[in-house]
Amino acid sequence: MKTLTSFATIAPAVVIAAFALSSCREALYPVARAFGSPPESELAVCREAFRQLQMHIETSRVQVEPVLFAVDHDRQWRTDVAQAIVVEAGAHTKAKLEVAAAPDVGFPAEMYHNQLHYLWDRSTEYARWIKAAHPGADYVLCTEVFGHEGKVAAIQVYLFDAKGQIAYCRLFNSHHFGKNLPLEGEGHVRLMVKVLFDDLRKDANVIFPPYGVG
Repeated sequence: MKTLTSFATIAPAVVIAAFALSSCREALYPVARAFGSPPESELAVCREAFRQLQMHIETSRVQVEPVLFAVDHDRQWRTDVAQAIVVEAGAHTKAKLEVAAAPDVGFPAEMYHNQLHYLWDRSTEYARWIKAAHPGADYVLCTEVFGHEGKVAAIQVYLFDAKGQIAYCRLFNSHHFGKNLPLEGEGHVRLMVKVLFDDLRKDANVIFPPYGVG
């Protein structure tokens, strides 16, 4: 009886808290949109694509694009870094990983001051290219690394399905890895791969929070 009483006492509080969180997200939705988050309708599609990715990644063919290295004013596609990603990711998955040619996507002039806005704007450019190119893979992995004075400043990671629908995206900056992650070596590759596969075990609502409010 005590257990039933406790549950009866706690359950309404849980419902109220969940409702309050949902209401809070809706209230903060305009703020999230102003900072660059996509509309909730698009996030809902991303969540479903992420769930499909979780279910099928182990039997999928993943096309790994050369990594965009943007160091100060120098821009280049790095096949060697893409190959390092293939080797590192191969220890985490049975997916077939293959390095491809550089994507037909222009170099960004610079990263925006609003990094979230940049993340989603850039995803649109990659998606447009994938839709036109019709890659033979099930998924396409695109990565960008920004650096300054020999250190990593930011990393963007995107996974698209074969139709160009974004199934995963992640922004890393100094808040995630500090200010001393070197551009040389493979520390940033190990970080990116570890977080990617850790994220693949999470709920879709964590990766793409409802209303863009996590």
